[in-house]
Amino acid sequence: MKSHRSNQPAEAAGSFDLGTLLGQRKAFGLIAGRCSAAEAETIRRIRQERLYEASKLNWEQFCQTHLGMCRTQADRLIRLLEQFGPDYFELSQLTRIAPEAYRAIAHAVKDGHIHWQSEAIALLPENSEKVAAAVAGLREAAKPAEENADPPAPPLEALKRRGDEVVVECFKLVQSRAALPPFERQQLKNLIGRMRRELQRLENQVWG
Repeated sequence: MKSHRSNQPAEAAGSFDLGTLLGQRKAFGLIAGRCSAAEAETIRRIRQERLYEASKLNWEQFCQTHLGMCRTQADRLIRLLEQFGPDYFELSQLTRIAPEAYRAIAHAVKDGHIHWQSEAIALLPENSEKVAAAVAGLREAAKPAEENADPPAPPLEALKRRGDEVVVECFKLVQSRAALPPFERQQLKNLIGRMRRELQRLENQVWG
């Protein structure tokens, strides 16, 4: 009986820590749609400190029941956090960059900024367009030399191809808009509106 009573404070503390962290994770998910870096850090702490044991479930069961994801997904988030740090999650919120693509430009992302053309661009929603342009430039520069050795396409043909790619990407985002957080849907709307205005201005210059 004595040993059982002595375990109660530790168990209570573990339950309190777990409940607090799960509450934080829920709050993170309500801020701007998601807060993946903070979420990954919370999940890592729960696994690392074995706080999930306070729920009387194993890690796999806990992930399904309380995290709403499978164990593989949770472990993947932890690996990404340990491999790339929080900057990866901050960047992926703005550009949805895949880990494989991030690895090629990781050297240019540090301390909450992406460094491109002598500029340090903060990884903030209001800088999403500049961040996306920096990512595109860095990824292009990271391509092997042989990929850039092909003779350039005629200017209008190259422009048409790139324009088609942009339109296709916009259609994909519009079709999946229900899955986007509200602030990203607004960014998408603003981006399409800006492109429309710029294209109208260019058309007027061509025929003006």
